[in-house]
Amino acid sequence: MLEREAALRAGTGRELIVATGADRSRFLGGIVTGNVAGTPVGGGCLSALLTPKGHVITDMRLFVREGDFWIVVDAGQGETIAATLSRYAIMDDFAAAARPDVAFSALLGPAAPARLAAIGADPGAIATALPFAHTQVATADGELWIARVRELGADGFWLGAPLAVLDAVHARLAAAGTPELEPAAAEAARIAALEPRFGAEITSDYFPMEVGLGPAIDYGKGCYLGQEPIVRIRDRGHINWRLVGLDVTGAADPAASDPIESDAKPKAGRVTSAGRLPDGRGVALAMLHTSVAVGETVRIRRGEERIDARVRAEAT
Repeated sequence: MLEREAALRAGTGRELIVATGADRSRFLGGIVTGNVAGTPVGGGCLSALLTPKGHVITDMRLFVREGDFWIVVDAGQGETIAATLSRYAIMDDFAAAARPDVAFSALLGPAAPARLAAIGADPGAIATALPFAHTQVATADGELWIARVRELGADGFWLGAPLAVLDAVHARLAAAGTPELEPAAAEAARIAALEPRFGAEITSDYFPMEVGLGPAIDYGKGCYLGQEPIVRIRDRGHINWRLVGLDVTGAADPAASDPIESDAKPKAGRVTSAGRLPDGRGVALAMLHTSVAVGETVRIRRGEERIDARVRAEAT
């Protein structure tokens, strides 16, 4: 479906933080890993907030607007991350506030621009722009924020608005024949696309490059929280774990936290997420030791059962 048409993912659970203040660009640029200062109005960047030791607190998508920044984080993170950022702003003109009144959904697939245009929410120039380009459009139901993204392995858009507006937009899309992506199908697509999720793959146990957040780090920018250990890892070229995708053999499904073993390494890692694609293929994400190469077969321990899987690829 996502390869050929367009589908709506209505319940992403993502939350919004709005950052304001005259020092917002300089302050955030000195805290998070992304190149905030180098991002123009109307653009955005993938970023992360780290501990002083370089471990991941959370990932975020940061969008630069004319009078503020929108920071989009995963479900349950809005209040916590807003408070964390605010604690670092000692002498800065900066404020961060969670906005639970704004909800998000995703419209993904090659037909997404046409689907939006058909309901009076034409994305305009950002329809063919790079990811993170965003705009505000007026619809019959109210103002709708639209951002260009790549998610679940497909190009498309995030839609942001108060829930009543978003529900009305969803109803118009449904009336125009846009199918809604079932949660299990969305999860399987995420896993197949090697996209890490907060709380599953993204945890404070790991460095960003271990969990597929390497693109969130801008090595050319100035200082940020946790920079020193990240640069040491880059210069020495050594991590112990990395996020990989597994193709699961057979009808049995692994589950998060199931241990993984290989012929050479009895404690090779653990499963973080698992699912079934619509065609019946089993897929999983795992934190796997770097000694286990792409293409190798590993065994997942599910109680007394052993489930074979092939290491398909590693996240970048």
